Amino acid sequence: MKSIFILIILSFFAGTIYSQTFIKGKVTDAVTGKELPSVSIFINNSSIGTISDEHGNFTLKVKTGQRLEIIASSIGYESVVENISPENISQTLFIKMKQKSAEMEQVIVQSYEKDGWNKWGKTFTDYLIGTGRSSAFCTIKNSNVVRFIFDKNSGMLTAFTSEPLIIENKYLGYQLVYDLQNFVFDQKRRTFFFLGFPFFKDINGTERKDRKWQERRQYAYEGSILHFMRALYRNILTDEGFTMNILDRTVNKEKERIEALYKKLMRPDGRVIIQNQDSFNYYGKILSESDSLDFIHPSSIASDSVAYGYDSTTTVFNFTGHLQITYTKKKEVPDGKSFYAHTYTWQKPKSIISFITAPSIFVYADGSYFEAANILNEGYWAWSEKLSNLLPTDYKYEK
Repeated sequence: MKSIFILIILSFFAGTIYSQTFIKGKVTDAVTGKELPSVSIFINNSSIGTISDEHGNFTLKVKTGQRLEIIASSIGYESVVENISPENISQTLFIKMKQKSAEMEQVIVQSYEKDGWNKWGKTFTDYLIGTGRSSAFCTIKNSNVVRFIFDKNSGMLTAFTSEPLIIENKYLGYQLVYDLQNFVFDQKRRTFFFLGFPFFKDINGTERKDRKWQERRQYAYEGSILHFMRALYRNILTDEGFTMNILDRTVNKEKERIEALYKKLMRPDGRVIIQNQDSFNYYGKILSESDSLDFIHPSSIASDSVAYGYDSTTTVFNFTGHLQITYTKKKEVPDGKSFYAHTYTWQKPKSIISFITAPSIFVYADGSYFEAANILNEGYWAWSEKLSNLLPTDYKYEK
């Protein structure tokens, strides 16, 4: 235990020194070897990017000392993800891009909903962009590139794009180029998953607008996942206003019992008749409950119980089960409600996180973390961490 504690101290407090360097590379067609010009090359979820020249060459100015996820994106080609470790950051990068499968494109064209945007456009924007007050300032400029396939039997809605989405966010002052890789909405379970590669560009505005955008960016940052990961890396969660509590989740066995009994009472015509009023009220109460029961441990836990130093630039965030994370320094603006709603009981933002495929992720000083798709969010972060509130990992927070 003592050696682990020392590793934590070194990782959290040593203060990694970052310098600037350049990543040079070349983009070619994977089959023909043809040099590819005008390919977007950028660091995932950042404002750092460039375009390949007429010979497919590019240069990116980046920070040393951390892992980078470099994206190559071009219309008609499959996006390429290059993971660059700190020790390989100075190497020349050769990116080979494959053209999108014509057969797959044809399948999507034949299967998608012909009037898809009118049917599913609001659902798509609600779950991708968000429904809070910031989302009202966001516009998808090329919604015509989105295609939808809906499976009535499973209740699954899948969205595809033929090129990156161009999203104008006038709330935070960004134009977002979003290379959507996956979007699935489970209509029956009311769960959703989306994955994409965002690239941020500042919108040119007046001095007054710039000040307003900076204020809004600060508010979006406070209590966000980006804020949490940066604080976790530096072991200053408490100072930054975060608390963590273990959450135990068990199956709601009484609901399972009532659901089974309810099915037995169901007649061939689909009706269920319960003559006893008390039983009817009890059934309704139990069936309205969640499928699981949550118990939150009253004592908060420290950072070093779930995080430790991996090397001089990397922290490992490791736990099993569920964690409730509370941000204590602001009140939650309820999803879809007015900021000035007087009927809402304001609460401190609470989020529940769990890991899906592996018990840990890597966290870096700028707040980036890998693999991002391994985290399942519930509660505050499930609705706040949408594109209307998203900030780049190179965002600089100043109180």
